[in-house]
Amino acid sequence: MGKSPAEPTMTFARVDQVRAVAVPLVLFVLAGLLATGPWPFVSPVAPATLVPVWATDPTPVRRPTLKPEIQLAGFTYRCSDCHRLFPSPAETTRSLTQHAHIVLKHGINTRCFNCHHLTNRDVYVDDWGREIPADQPQLVCAKCHGPVYRDWLHGSHGRSDGYWDTMRGPQARRKCIECHDPHQPPFPPMPPAPPPNTLRMGGQTRREDEHRAEDPLRIYRRMLAPDQGDDASISDDYRAMSAEVDP
Repeated sequence: MGKSPAEPTMTFARVDQVRAVAVPLVLFVLAGLLATGPWPFVSPVAPATLVPVWATDPTPVRRPTLKPEIQLAGFTYRCSDCHRLFPSPAETTRSLTQHAHIVLKHGINTRCFNCHHLTNRDVYVDDWGREIPADQPQLVCAKCHGPVYRDWLHGSHGRSDGYWDTMRGPQARRKCIECHDPHQPPFPPMPPAPPPNTLRMGGQTRREDEHRAEDPLRIYRRMLAPDQGDDASISDDYRAMSAEVDP
């Protein structure tokens, strides 16, 4: 005998009743599991890098007075106070009798009068012998470092302190000698700040299993003959490539 039309309706009703009980029960169990935390969240982002205070210190590297003055024995003297009494002799390679603490390491710029005025020590000098005020040392640097001076003018070289938005506060451009020692411009060795930890950059630690560092600037040396390289691995690579070309 065939089933009556009422039987499928009863079956669907039972299924709906089971779902009405099972679905809330499953959700309740999942909520309980999530509340107990059996699967702790592991963030793929590495911990934030601890940046040392010196890396973000806004204090100028150097603090020159930007005035033609010197402090001696608690007194302040202008440069001309002495130099107008004792004119400097013609410049030679002689050792300094005064200002002996100055060590000049400025490349081929080995003459004091390339920057300092010959007769007026309270100012600097340009290429035509004209005076440059003592508070404008960047004009002296521009005599030889034109591209760097251009970059400094546009803010891509050097340092700006204060506010980027000048409507909110003042902005100060640090002059050359507030970072560079004019007599020894190169910076001494400094420890670098730690790199950022980001997903995009990946791990910043060097692999310990690397047998040697790969310098991309020296890849061209792989094509040198064995007696022209100082790395045994370069010679091995050369032999391998030679074998492929001329078996």
